[in-house]
Amino acid sequence: MAGLSSIRCRLRPLLSIVRNSWSQSSSDYQMGSLDKPVLVICGPTGSGKTKIGIDVARRIGGEIISADARQFYKLMDIGTAKPTPEERAQVPHHLVDIANINDHITAADFRDLALKCIAGIFCRGCIPIIVGGSGLYIRALEKGFFEGPKADPQYRRYLESRIEKEGIESLYKYLQEIDRATADRLSPRDRSRIIRALEVHNSTGKSMTTLWNESQRRQSEYEFIKAGIRWLRAELHKRIDARVKQMVEAGFIDEVKIVQENIHPDSIHLFKSLGYREFKGYLDGNYDLDRAIYLTQLRTHQYAKRQMTWFNADPDIRWFDPQENDVVENIISYFRTMMQSNRLT
Repeated sequence: MAGLSSIRCRLRPLLSIVRNSWSQSSSDYQMGSLDKPVLVICGPTGSGKTKIGIDVARRIGGEIISADARQFYKLMDIGTAKPTPEERAQVPHHLVDIANINDHITAADFRDLALKCIAGIFCRGCIPIIVGGSGLYIRALEKGFFEGPKADPQYRRYLESRIEKEGIESLYKYLQEIDRATADRLSPRDRSRIIRALEVHNSTGKSMTTLWNESQRRQSEYEFIKAGIRWLRAELHKRIDARVKQMVEAGFIDEVKIVQENIHPDSIHLFKSLGYREFKGYLDGNYDLDRAIYLTQLRTHQYAKRQMTWFNADPDIRWFDPQENDVVENIISYFRTMMQSNRLT
């Protein structure tokens, strides 16, 4: 991660020059008189957000803040598709490699860190660009974070016992009945989040979705302008499948071994991350390499679908076709238009 206070924006033009290049007079646009604009480039895994984000940042004088929950952690490079050292050398990147794999960074932690990054980027006269596919983290940054009631160990033990007797499917079906919106965002196998959603309902008598909606209010001074990258499903699946094979060629199996050797049992949740869990199964002798590749591809398809379900529920995202030759220019034009619109004045 580039230091919050020491890093200097190496890109120009500064915002004042950007405004001039857009033929916008200071009387039309005054940073101090309106919410500061933050560009968000989001989309499912495998959609090419990293490259597009870098290209946009180079054009407008931006610094990138990663909103990928797994890229925070050191050692997890290939499996999380972190920007390479060469890519990071092109523009400043923040919130990449900031934690050891035995640390635990929550969405609330991300929000605090990202807000500090944004403030520093504006102080350097640059534009913050959030790039990532973690919808929860992006929403936490934009609208605050609902933490909910404290854990209820007794109720959790009850839910765990039900899982042992009836399977996680039973709890997921119950969650669908009381909070369909939350259930639709979760994998039917996401044990910890399903338990948490049911725990919140049991403690408060309200669904997590209801409580979240009640807590929604703008909690920062910034204006988030969101650009989404959307592929046709078949094309996205092809990209995902190719990337999984490239991961293996790049040494992903050795990376999984290193993570496995260094991770503490309390941090084993990271092995639930896509790819790491499947290739650990291969290393444990549960199946062959082809099976590990297939499972990673399949589950990444499923994860991308859940990501798109989340993002499609956000009416403020403007979607862009990454196969258009001028997609970078189109995003920049949209950002410029939104900065100039009445919405920001």
